[in-house]
Parts: sequence; structure tokens; C-alpha cells
Amino acid sequence: MSICLAAECSATYSLSKYEHQQTNIEHLYAREHPDAQFGDIAVHNNPVIAAACVTIVFAVLVATLFGADFFFLLQFPRRVYPSWYNAAKRFLSVFITAGVLAGALFSTVVVATQEQYINGTAVTEAESRRYEEFFYRPPFVYKRWAVNIAWVVLIWIGWVATVASTIIMWKAIEHDKTHGTGPRSDVPLETTESQRAFGGVVDAEKKASA
Repeated sequence: MSICLAAECSATYSLSKYEHQQTNIEHLYAREHPDAQFGDIAVHNNPVIAAACVTIVFAVLVATLFGADFFFLLQFPRRVYPSWYNAAKRFLSVFITAGVLAGALFSTVVVATQEQYINGTAVTEAESRRYEEFFYRPPFVYKRWAVNIAWVVLIWIGWVATVASTIIMWKAIEHDKTHGTGPRSDVPLETTESQRAFGGVVDAEKKASA
């Protein structure tokens, strides 16, 4: 959950920076060309924006499902939940895991193979190069920015952790169905001196012997 949230934060930062960069380029062009019209210049960065959005959505869903399940397990460890609730958790865990995988694949392809570029009906190639050199952060080539690399690496690690969490969740549901939510009766409890003293057994034995 925490790893996916770290990936979500990296993707959010990247998305914000590329959107601000696009706005700054368009505003600078408008100041340099007061008679500019819509379509004269266009900054193409839709793939990285879309990949970031997919990462953000499913990373938040990971935190919502597994974070809530951890909270309920911590606060109500012996509560028995209805079958529809467990079925919903199973469905959502598989759906979210698949979504994180899709986001990881999409992000990897975009960051590794694509780049932002400028064109339009009026902007010249020289102006495009000048804007790219002036607004050099974040880089137009996505794989040249460490934030994008961190985002992709974290989402892959987060996906592996999500798969493991899904497996544990399913096993926990089956365990509760078979053994219940209380202590297992087939596992003998240790009765060490400290445990017996804590339970008041020692005091009772002393009174009986006296």
C-alpha cells in the first residue's frame, strides 16, 4: 500500500510538472504572438498524462481496499463479516491488481519509448526547439527524468506487493471460514510461568495449597 502511494505521488508530481510546462509554453507563445489563434501551437503530452492518471487511480484504490481491510482487522480482529462482503473484497482485490498491472505496463511503455513534442499550424520548427531548450525541466524525453523512472519502478514493486496482499487476503478469508476468527482450538496454548501468573492461575494454586 505504501509503495503504491509512493508511486502515486511520483506520478502526480510528474503530471503536474508536464501540465504546468504545457501551460507555460502556450502562454509564452501567446505573448510573443498577440494575434495567435487556437491551434497555432500544440504541446503533445497526452500519453504521459494518461499513464499518470491510471497509476494514480489504481494506487489510490489499493490504499482504499487494503488500508481499510487492515484497519478493520486491527480494530475488530474477531468480527465475522457476511459472505457478500468477502466476495466483494475478492472481486475488488483481483480487479485492482489487474488495474495496477495495466498501469505499470502502460507507464513503462510511455516512459521508455515516447516523448513530448510541439507542433501546430503556425509554430515553426525553430520556435519548437527554442521552447524545448528554454523549458528543459521536465525533459521532453520522458525516460531522461528521474521522477518518471522512480514512478515506473515503484509501481512495479507496488504491483508485486499487491499480488502478495491479494493472496494473503484470500487465504485469510478461507481461514476464517474454516476456523473462525477466534484462537484455533487444535493449537495447545503454552502455560509458561509468566502467562499463568498473568491469568491469575498461580494465585489460585497458591490459595488451594495453603
